[in-house]
Order: sequence, then structure tokens, then C-alpha cells
Amino acid sequence: MSIRLATSLAVLAAAIGSPVLAADWSEDWSPEEVYRGAYSTEPKDWTELGDESDGIHIQTGLRYWYSWGSQNFDLGPLNFEETDNAQSVEAHIRVEEDATRTYAKGWAGYTFAINGEHSDPYGTAPVVDGTLGYAGADFGWNAFGDGAGTGAGGFIGYNYWNNSPRTSRANFTTATSDGDISYNENSGVWSLPGDSVDDKLELHMLRLGLSGKAEINDFFDISAEVAAVPFATLGGVMGGHAGGGDDFLGPYGPCDVPAPGGCAPLFFKASPTNVNGWGYGAMAELMAGIHPTENLTMRFGGRAWYVEGTYDATYTGALVTAPQYQQVEDPDNPGSFIPADPPYAAPTIELDDYIETENPFKLFRYGLLAELTYSF
Repeated sequence: MSIRLATSLAVLAAAIGSPVLAADWSEDWSPEEVYRGAYSTEPKDWTELGDESDGIHIQTGLRYWYSWGSQNFDLGPLNFEETDNAQSVEAHIRVEEDATRTYAKGWAGYTFAINGEHSDPYGTAPVVDGTLGYAGADFGWNAFGDGAGTGAGGFIGYNYWNNSPRTSRANFTTATSDGDISYNENSGVWSLPGDSVDDKLELHMLRLGLSGKAEINDFFDISAEVAAVPFATLGGVMGGHAGGGDDFLGPYGPCDVPAPGGCAPLFFKASPTNVNGWGYGAMAELMAGIHPTENLTMRFGGRAWYVEGTYDATYTGALVTAPQYQQVEDPDNPGSFIPADPPYAAPTIELDDYIETENPFKLFRYGLLAELTYSF
């Protein structure tokens, strides 16, 4: 009975399986036909950078930015203004990933020529030098894209901006004690040690924006971006601020009023004016590109940056009392006085810190861009 059951089961299995084996026996099949990958082209089939089957694309090159800039700083009742034109060279790179339609880009630029004019409460003068440098990075997603760099989407990023054309330089004293003041004990003439610094204004900026790129045909494309700057920090020094005192550090004459009388102390700055504030603004860029070859692109367009806000200005001030004339009673003629030996006392200095809050500022820079980019 058991032999007959086993034989029947074997015959049934063969009858069920024979049509399936007959249908598939001569056909080729592979795992790729069964399991579909996440990429349009399997990673194992990617070839060299720049080939159509490559899932990552890189663009890098140089830009030239001819820009016009202005800055306006109010400090209490004082106003400091500057306008200029500048020429900058910039390196940039952009990396795109097709499957996720994401990209990362970075840039860094520096100015090789600045010319302009500045004005402050003490006068006007030309601007012939200075520093304009910037660098930043974005990470974005082409939410409405074709997976090959064309489309539109959002990004988040950061930009560092040093906008420091060389304006005026106000002297400040470096004296911190009475002994730092040089004077002649016989004549009472005195002077202060000093220093001065250039403007150095730096911003750290958060970028939130939208970007887009459209390829009109194989030869022409248009790209644009607009970014809000919801928060930016401002830091540095204002080298041209004299602090309400005289930036002439001497020599000065003595106080010839004998004690117990005296002369009013003179006020001097004893440090640069440090600025610390925050602001907000916007940034925009529009470029049109042509492709003379498959991997080479030339683009032309414009760019604008704007930030405004408020800042606090802090500095140290010094009150200096000039060497005072001294006299003593004449031992040979009681009731009369003669010059002491030495005739002038040492000068004195008293330091104090000052702060001026909620001062407004504005920075604006815009200009023309030219770009040469290689893709691979």
C-alpha cells in the first residue's frame, strides 16, 4: 500500500511541474529582471565622470564680478558713508546627484582692485584700497527637476562677507598707565603713544532661498536664485572713528595753573571702535549661459546683496591730566613761592569703557558677473 501511494505522489508531482519546466527551460533570466534598482542606471554600470550613465555631475570654474558697493553707518549723531567700485575674482564648484535631485555648491572670491570715496564727520577722501572677500556654501534640492540638473527647488546655505574698503584711520592711545605717558619734567611738554587700524567689517549670513535652471536648448540655458537673509551677524572695527576726542596724540603743553587750582583733563580714545550687531537682507543672482562645447559653459548676468540692521559700538576712553606746574615756599623769602624741583608733576591717565547702542547700518553691493565653467 505504501509503495503504491509513493508512486502516485511522484506521478502527480511530475504532472504539475512538467508544464512549468517546459515553459522556462530554454529562456535566459537574470536577477536584474526580477529586482528593479533604485537608479535608472545600476551603480555597477556607472562609467567615468561625465558619461551619460554617471549619476553624479560636477561643475567648476571661475567668475569675474565687477561690483558697485555702498555702506552707511550711523554712530550717535555721526555718519560714516562710503561708495566704491570693485573687481573680484571668484572660484566656484557645484556637485549634483541625479537620483535624489540634490546638489551642493561652494564659492570663494577676493577683490584685487577697489576705488571710491568716503566721508565722515572729519572730512572726505578717496578710497584706493581695502578688502572685499567672501565665501559660502549651499545645499539644495531640485524638487521640480528632471534628475539632470534642470528644474527648480529650495536651498539653505551660509555666506561670509568681508566688506572693508580702506577709509580713514583715527589714532587712539595705547597708554594704560601713568608710566606710559612721556613727558619732560622741566618743560611739562608731554605726548601719548598711539596706534590706528583699518576698517574691518565682517558678516556671517544665513541663506534660505529658491533656485532654478532651464535649458532652452542644447546651446542655451538660464539660471536664477533668490535668497532671504533672515539673520546676519556683524562684527569688526571702525578704524575711522575718533570717539569724540582729539586723535592728535601730542606733543601738548603743560598745565601752568599752580595747585590747588588745576586744568581740565583731555579726552582720548584708548582702543579701536569695536562693532557688534545683527541684521537681515536679501541676495539674488541671474545668469544666462551658452555652451560652445559639450563640457564648457560661459555665463553672463548679475548679482546683488543687501543687508541692514543695528549694531553696538564699544571703545575705551582715556582722561589725561597734563603735567601740572608745582611750586614751593621760598626758604629765603617766607610767604613767597619758587618753582619746585622738578617744576612739573607727572601726568595721570584714567581709563573707562564706553558703549553706544542700537546704531543703524546698511550694506549694499551689486554688479555684473561673467563665468567660465567646465562640467564633468
